[in-house]
Amino acid sequence: MADIKELAEKGGQILTFLSDGKSFGFQILDVTDIIEIPEITIIPTAPPHLLGIMNLRGRAVPVMDLRLRLGYPKGEYDERSCVIIIEINTHQCGILVDRVSDVEAVPAGKTALSPAENGVVCGFVTLNESSRISIIDPEKLVRAQLKEVK
Repeated sequence: MADIKELAEKGGQILTFLSDGKSFGFQILDVTDIIEIPEITIIPTAPPHLLGIMNLRGRAVPVMDLRLRLGYPKGEYDERSCVIIIEINTHQCGILVDRVSDVEAVPAGKTALSPAENGVVCGFVTLNESSRISIIDPEKLVRAQLKEVK
């Protein structure tokens, strides 16, 4: 798993994406795949943000709606919406987002650590005056979901 402090000190690359009109990012080392929205099998009694599981190359992978996980209202997805596959240790999880934007090179010194140490957002990248990208800690984002799907 990539380290936000290392991104702040040395720079690196992030995958940027939109959810509920807001810009977010994962460090590129945490992302293993980007796929179209697959067929998702619902898990009875799962929390609303956990949409279910999908088959990814013969492996059951949980899929979560990022909007709902972050407390935003449920939205409509379209042909540009996709699932970002992230890996935490040996576990994978799919994150449903509105659309992937780009891979951005982040220079050293452009990342601020989040003051909320236990929050899902671990830092903020400011590449220019008009955009701020919230960097998501994948482990904190999916910690509870990995336990529920096992």
